Amino acid sequence: MSSDLADFYNQKRQNKAADREQDRLDRQAEREQNRVDAQARLELQAKQRREALAEAKRRKAERAKKWADRRAAVTSWLDTDADTAMVLPIMAVGMIAAITFQVDALTDAGFGRIFGGLPLMVALVLELGAAAATVMTVRAAKDGRPAGPFRVAMWTCALIAAGINAAHGWTMEIDGERAYWPAAVLFIVSLAGTGYWEMRSIGRHGTSRRTKAERAKDRARAKHIKDRGKTYKDVAARAREIVLAHPFEKVTAEQAWADAWMDIKGAPLGMYAAVYENRGKAQAATTKARAVANEAAMAAGLDIFLDSLLGGGSKGDDDPGASPAKGGPKRPPQTPTALGGLDERPSGRAPRKDATEDLAPADIKKAQEYLNLVGKKQFSAPAVAKLLGRSHVYARRIRNAVNENQEG
Repeated sequence: MSSDLADFYNQKRQNKAADREQDRLDRQAEREQNRVDAQARLELQAKQRREALAEAKRRKAERAKKWADRRAAVTSWLDTDADTAMVLPIMAVGMIAAITFQVDALTDAGFGRIFGGLPLMVALVLELGAAAATVMTVRAAKDGRPAGPFRVAMWTCALIAAGINAAHGWTMEIDGERAYWPAAVLFIVSLAGTGYWEMRSIGRHGTSRRTKAERAKDRARAKHIKDRGKTYKDVAARAREIVLAHPFEKVTAEQAWADAWMDIKGAPLGMYAAVYENRGKAQAATTKARAVANEAAMAAGLDIFLDSLLGGGSKGDDDPGASPAKGGPKRPPQTPTALGGLDERPSGRAPRKDATEDLAPADIKKAQEYLNLVGKKQFSAPAVAKLLGRSHVYARRIRNAVNENQEG
């Protein structure tokens, strides 16, 4: 029994020790949890402070951007609409002054006897009519529409109002004496608003957006169209028919003119039957003249060649072909050139370049193709010269080379 009691107390001590160890572990875990919670609270507070600071910076940047945008908008408006900002007060002051003096002038003229508010109504109609016509003029200029009628209405109202004020100023007296200068002042004040707004509109839109060079080009184009219409009336009439027959803007004026020229003249632009006929005659005459010149050149070359062979006949001692005097040195006779004396001058003179230059392989090939096309009967030196655009001397050398190749 004492052994059982000892085991009981021993077990009880072990349980208490285990409980104390568990309590220690629980307190340690609680302290760790408290530390983790505190660290999380600190991190959360730091994050909230960072977010608050970032939000404050963002709002500050937004406010700065808004102010910058407003300043930029004001600066841009001043750059583009400074004239409007200056003209509008002038128009307002001028309109108030003009209405005031018009009411006074119309009242003195007896308009108030008809109806008490009639002078003010007439003044408002004139001034507001001028202002309305001014706005219409600006819109028409922006849209590219004709602004002439609106300008006429604007200046009509403005001039009538200015005339009324000028007549009133003509009758004004200062210190009992008639003064005429107020008439000019009132006339200018009445037209100031309209005049300055018109200058603003012209400065912005201009009477024409074309440059000086473009206007000159347009005038030259109009003169060209007018002149060719007068010169070729039948073609101009046919071109109008083509334009009218097609849908609107389907065919341009230049396309219609080209088609009309082909219909009337039967040829491309600038050409017609007489031109083709004259061109054919000119080519035939040129070919004949070249043939005559070629024959003359061949005859002259033959004369030189024969003269060199015969020694020039009995001539004096000064003649190059004369026989030398007895006892004198014998002069060698002049020999014909490599081309038989027909294409080059006798030795002792500078040879022709086209008689000595190398034959171009491309020219030989072109002449060979021409020979294959037309045959040997029509394969002549003048034809080759016309084909290559070279001299007859060079063409003869090309022809001989091609014939030698054919025979070989």
